[in-house]
Amino acid sequence: MKAFALLLLLTATGWSDRVTPAIAPQVERPWPGADFWPNPAEDWELNNGRLENRFSGGARNLVVLTAELGSAPEPFTLRTTIDQISFETRGEGYVGFEVGRRGRFNDFRDSAINGAGLPVGVGFDGRLFIGARAEEGNPLKMPLRNIQLELKGEPAAGNLYRCTLRASDVSGQLLGKVAASVHSSRLEGLVALMATTRLPAKMDPSTPRPANQRPIPQQRGDEGRFAFSSVDFSGGRVIARPERAFGPILWTTYTLDNAGVLRLLVQAAPFSRKARLEATLQLPGRQPIVADIEPNSRTALFRVRNLPTDQTTPFKVSLAGSDWEGSVRAIPRSGKIKIASLSCNDATGFPHPDLVANVAAHEPDLITFHGDQIYEAIGGYGLIYDQKPNDRALVSYLRKYAMHGWTWRELLRDRPSITIPDDHDVFHGNLWGAGGEPSDVSQGFGNTAQDSGGYKMSTEFVNAVHRTQTANLPEPADPAPCRSGMSVYFTRYAYGPLDIAVLADRQFKSAPRDLLPEAEIENGWPANLRWDPVTEAAHPEAELLGPRQEAFLRRWSRNPADNTRFRVAISQSPWVAPQTLPKDIHHDKHVPSLPVYKPGDYAPDDEPKPDFDTNGWPQEKRNLALKLLAEAKAVHITGDQHLGTTGRYGIENWRDGSWWISTPAIANIWPRRWMPAEEGKNRRPGDPKWLGDFDDAFGNHFTLHAVANPHDIDREPGRLFDRAVGYAVVTFDTSSGHVSLENWPYWASPAKASPDNSPYPGWPVVIDPASGGRVR
Repeated sequence: MKAFALLLLLTATGWSDRVTPAIAPQVERPWPGADFWPNPAEDWELNNGRLENRFSGGARNLVVLTAELGSAPEPFTLRTTIDQISFETRGEGYVGFEVGRRGRFNDFRDSAINGAGLPVGVGFDGRLFIGARAEEGNPLKMPLRNIQLELKGEPAAGNLYRCTLRASDVSGQLLGKVAASVHSSRLEGLVALMATTRLPAKMDPSTPRPANQRPIPQQRGDEGRFAFSSVDFSGGRVIARPERAFGPILWTTYTLDNAGVLRLLVQAAPFSRKARLEATLQLPGRQPIVADIEPNSRTALFRVRNLPTDQTTPFKVSLAGSDWEGSVRAIPRSGKIKIASLSCNDATGFPHPDLVANVAAHEPDLITFHGDQIYEAIGGYGLIYDQKPNDRALVSYLRKYAMHGWTWRELLRDRPSITIPDDHDVFHGNLWGAGGEPSDVSQGFGNTAQDSGGYKMSTEFVNAVHRTQTANLPEPADPAPCRSGMSVYFTRYAYGPLDIAVLADRQFKSAPRDLLPEAEIENGWPANLRWDPVTEAAHPEAELLGPRQEAFLRRWSRNPADNTRFRVAISQSPWVAPQTLPKDIHHDKHVPSLPVYKPGDYAPDDEPKPDFDTNGWPQEKRNLALKLLAEAKAVHITGDQHLGTTGRYGIENWRDGSWWISTPAIANIWPRRWMPAEEGKNRRPGDPKWLGDFDDAFGNHFTLHAVANPHDIDREPGRLFDRAVGYAVVTFDTSSGHVSLENWPYWASPAKASPDNSPYPGWPVVIDPASGGRVR
């Protein structure tokens, strides 16, 4: 039997008499097992049959994924053994269960990460409670040593349950008991094992569950660490969900190039770095291939030559008793080849099932993720900053990145993908990578460190991020690491008729603060309003792509891959700054508080502003890179700006550069906009005033053909949908040579009924890369 299997006694309806999640003995590792989701993972450890909370804070919990309490009016029993591992307790917390845990979006993954439920357990004062903290009664003796906690629920009159919580010692002697009436609606959902130094909001458990229940605060601090063992759920209200187990293989990504080289990356759960584990890849007609799990990234990489490119090949990966199956698709050579592109996910709406279905409805041949697969707020609990090697920081990242895989893994198991990291993926708000050098963190890990240039996190950490996101790409064009030892990933990928250059437009970029001291730059924005970004921003040492990538891009632009027709550049951010702010605002820290207008309304006095986080700077190196793209007649696909745009770059003049499309954000709290008071010049007939020829705040020419500005569209939740969220689809038509550029709303797809079956207004923009002109 697999190590993570459940003990299940299933009926035909899916209801279960008993579910016992597996807690592996004789194992030490961060990952609790496939039956659990840890919040946060860096604060938990599996230690020889016990799940131990190693770091204190609010809402530290392990959510059981593979069972839940349903709605049937049946009895249930929840049991576990708790053991206090901290010397003392401080704060107003508790240890025990959180029952009926649910999130906002009716998906168990959201409930596991963002949900809230009914607190049940032992307070730090030793008193048992259900729902509301007890003010009286005999407390248990602290510290709690091997206490068996049992919650029983029996249907009562109306919609109520009679719930009884018992605490016993290892001999079975009853140490305490408390009972309460609980409304049935508060019991339905997941169950978590909770060890928290913060209490939930006060509640009356006999009342119906509120529509939006507040979760327990997550702040670190105080003291109260516990271990759980012997978890057991039983009764007619328990539903077994073995299909929800997550791990030990979390997901896979791959690329297959025109030469038949397959690179398949396996993302595993966070096993111990000391473990020596191997994954096995099975392909039809071949001997099994074995690859080691790399200890920091917890990935296995398979490289296979001479795989057929004209037929679909199934594969199976095995690891630690678990199998994961998928298929390597035949490479399309003719017809219409589609790329679906996405970026910037702050997790509002996680796990985005509607978005995933909408993207899938286009049947893309290739999926590209352009960065910010994670944000600081994803999954909660903040970040762990450290410029020295630190496995807790790695596990924190891996948990957040696992949410990306949990969202997209069904699409990624059977089609190729390109993923590149941006600033938030490496725990930066903004990133000027300075060729992989370390940031100056002597004053902390905030804006001062970012503005110094380089990376706040350790090289070990950044290399793990690069490995998890980019190792499925072809070998780097120039594989030598940076001076710091940091890996690189810029490369070429020949896929059917597409010749793709994958670029890193953050890693080698210079930081502007020290190069331009008179600008008084703070977090990428000049505080000196007398300083002119058009005439004073040039500096001979400023880099964008850096010499190594420029050399690669020059070779790529002048030497097309065999049997390809279209040239494509993939990077994080557009090489222009198409964003505006009100005239009297000079920093985009104010963007989240700006009004979101109703459709048809427009900002009164917006103007372009100089954001050095954009790749409108440095202009000289920006123009050099654009000349190489123009020489290749390449289409540039980007993300980052939270603003879906399509246009044509200008270099010496307007419309002498390549076309770009920048994806909308998947979800964001920074709804940038392009609403200039000054009208665009040389607009197409019928185009609105915000389209046409413009200069950005650095003086870069560009011609904007379409933009998806944020608007209050009365679609809930507004926190998600009022930010012009969505995805891009780029279609390459081999019969005509044309390319269709489209930005789609999050909620729309060609499979839906009108009006939700069209891209944002202004798209599609159909171009002819050979001539550089727009077709329609």
